[in-house]
Amino acid sequence: MGTLKTKCMGLDLESPVIVGSSGKSSTAASVAELGRAGAGAVVLKSLFEEQIVHFAAQEARRGGVVYGQQDLDGFISYYERKHTVAEYLQLIRDSKKGSPIPIIPSINAVSEGEWVNFAGELVLAGADGIQLNLFIPISDPNKDSEVVERHYVEILRRVKMAVRVPVAVKIGPFFTNLPGMIRALEGAGADGIVLFNRYYSPDINIESLSIKGAVPWSNPMEFTQGLRWIALLSKFVKTPLIGATGIHDGQTLIKFLLAGAPAVEVVSAVYQRGFSVLGEMNDTLSRWMAERQYGEIDQFRGKMALGPETSEAQRSAIERFQYMKTFGDRED
Repeated sequence: MGTLKTKCMGLDLESPVIVGSSGKSSTAASVAELGRAGAGAVVLKSLFEEQIVHFAAQEARRGGVVYGQQDLDGFISYYERKHTVAEYLQLIRDSKKGSPIPIIPSINAVSEGEWVNFAGELVLAGADGIQLNLFIPISDPNKDSEVVERHYVEILRRVKMAVRVPVAVKIGPFFTNLPGMIRALEGAGADGIVLFNRYYSPDINIESLSIKGAVPWSNPMEFTQGLRWIALLSKFVKTPLIGATGIHDGQTLIKFLLAGAPAVEVVSAVYQRGFSVLGEMNDTLSRWMAERQYGEIDQFRGKMALGPETSEAQRSAIERFQYMKTFGDRED
């Protein structure tokens, strides 16, 4: 029987199925259960930089002095040390005690603030790696895109300087030159790049004329964007490209491995189908490998990725972004 072991971010995983950051990874008991269910690694629920900043700003507006701190920056530092971070560090310790799989804390970051200094504390608590969920919201049309992109790279560079464990970056697809951005993150030391983050989206209630949250779960057809870019780039960058969003079953897992990903992250499927979906995905992969006499994932990983040997027909199918060939000849 073949092995499902894979190497991702420099970490040895027993399965290519990683449970992404969510409420399902917010307690040590849940993390242990995810490991028993078949997860190769778990990304812990994110520590949000914006939560700390928002809380601090609220307190500062009430009087300007918070717990003896004379300025907002000072309070943020105090609050991080005494509250949120302490709880998060304990989650890492407890998760490491309760499960043998790699534990990866997640930081949802938008700036190069003092939180970077706490990355080392995550490692001291037992983190096997760190995942940065990066998104810098820009609504100013006058802001230069190159400045924004350099900000992403600098955040990663600073975290890499602070720790000696693998650091992955989870990004969205909204870059003018995505391959160039991935190459820049690789140059800054990324040990893995997760494609793609699925951001919170708003919806409008047309009866009450109010803003509400859109459906939080991905659907099984959302995988194609990440699949395309991993197939396009996995043979041209050394940094592992990890699949995410829309991965709900073992068949989609296999597609990402064929495109060149060493692993994928799943969240919505765990919410919608329960922890057993992890074992089902592993079983589907095992059967598929056995039918084709593959003994390990690296024997077929990247088989469908774009490369020098790719046929023109396959190259065109991967690279095509417009849909003329799909709908242009249809009249029904």
